[in-house]
Amino acid sequence: MRGLIFLIAVLVIFGLPVLLFAKSVKRRGEKRKASVWEGKLVDKKHSEWEDDNSPYTKDLYTLYFETNDGKKVEINVEKKIYDQWEIGNQAKKESGEPWPQKVS
Repeated sequence: MRGLIFLIAVLVIFGLPVLLFAKSVKRRGEKRKASVWEGKLVDKKHSEWEDDNSPYTKDLYTLYFETNDGKKVEINVEKKIYDQWEIGNQAKKESGEPWPQKVS
């Protein structure tokens, strides 16, 4: 009986934060996909840092947009998407799409 109580306590202590984190990530993804805006790319940054637990470096690619309404939008993307954008490119983000598209 004590073992069962201990197991349940461990699952609650460690499982609950993992569940809450997963729900938060899902909610942010859904919010990003639902957003609708137009604007332009005003900046892009590539950050690189070393992980103490790995011999490899980690990369973070971020695009910074300013919408036509004056709002700032920051999006972390893969290198492939990052390389497709140049500062000043016009963008349009439609509902249901994960990333903005370039407007010619």
